[in-house]
Amino acid sequence: MAEERHASWLELFFDLVVVAGIGMLAHLLEEDESGGGLAVYVVAFTAFWIVWACFTTYSNIAGDETHTLPMLAGMAVLGVMTAAVPEIRDEHARAFAIAYVVGRVLAARPWRQATVVVDLPLVQAAFGVVPWIVSWWVDSPARYVLWAVGLAMDLLLLLSTTREKLLADSQSRLDRMLQKVSRSGRQRRDDRQARELPTTVVAMDADPAHLGERLGLFVLIVLGEGLVQVVDGASEATWDRELAVTGAGAFTLVFALWGVAVHHGYAGVAMLPQGGITPRLAWAAHLCATLALATVAAVLGGLVADPTASVSDHDRLLVVAAYALYGLLSAGVHLAVAWRADGAARRASSRTAVRIGVPVVVASGLVLLLQDAAAEGVVWLLAGGIVAVVVLTAPRPSGRPSRRRTGAPAPDPA
Repeated sequence: MAEERHASWLELFFDLVVVAGIGMLAHLLEEDESGGGLAVYVVAFTAFWIVWACFTTYSNIAGDETHTLPMLAGMAVLGVMTAAVPEIRDEHARAFAIAYVVGRVLAARPWRQATVVVDLPLVQAAFGVVPWIVSWWVDSPARYVLWAVGLAMDLLLLLSTTREKLLADSQSRLDRMLQKVSRSGRQRRDDRQARELPTTVVAMDADPAHLGERLGLFVLIVLGEGLVQVVDGASEATWDRELAVTGAGAFTLVFALWGVAVHHGYAGVAMLPQGGITPRLAWAAHLCATLALATVAAVLGGLVADPTASVSDHDRLLVVAAYALYGLLSAGVHLAVAWRADGAARRASSRTAVRIGVPVVVASGLVLLLQDAAAEGVVWLLAGGIVAVVVLTAPRPSGRPSRRRTGAPAPDPA
């Protein structure tokens, strides 16, 4: 039996830059409350996530053969993108775009000829980068539209292409190239050129267990940033009973999210068993889940900073939208799993979807209806919804095994 892999020291070192990136993106959301600011935040988060995912895929598949230099180059790229975030709407927008393009090019280089990364095909796809290159010579807001178009092209490839179609298309392109080389009759002059071109594409599959750990670590970073926001908000508030109650609610919310998203979840999806969905769908679900959780974490600090104040309409709508997105995404994934299953598995997944969706929808509705509720009440309503999910969906402990009398025959294994 093969030994289960865990995140290496190099991968953990690589994730350090993600900590800084998530924190900087949270500040970006706080500083601009307009719709345009929210759109730039979503685009920047997605771009940051894609570069991280490309290098994470490389280390996941390469395993012990992962080279240090590409990972350090990826850290440098993410570092530049993080440093550019505060001025992403101004003078550092071009630097952010250039760093993103460089990161995508570097992430595609380690893969050998005729290999196909089937679980994250955008690693080797170049067409989604073209709008980003064009944006170097375009001013805002058209610049951000081009960024969004490029990201949409990559995500569409991730969701629309099946493993079989991707391998077939890659094999077809390789066959056409071989035919072209054969017709040209070109001769190789040295030993390296004399090697025969590969005739069959090779599928590069992810290590599911290791991938689950890497996805979970990213979720931990997002939730950790939520705790940082809570502590930072508390440091600026008046230390009284209201702050203690609100802080307790914020910690309860973050801990409950850890329970459903990490401890009992997979790819950030609440209460999803390890490997409950394919790696490709896990990537897509992880992007949506972490974006929603990061948004909740970004708003949470402001709520703790002023527990007795009424929550602004902007913050109320933003936190409810992100909170509901996370719950409905998780419920939707469980319904999709139920649709593909049958019998007891279908019923179990359907029940889990209901037990996740109903508390989240109820909590979201109450926050929207109670418009005069202070931050203290909003935090506890959100926390109560996730705690209800934990109570309703947590695995039940098995009954205590009955004692057998000494000398009694053991039960038949059959």
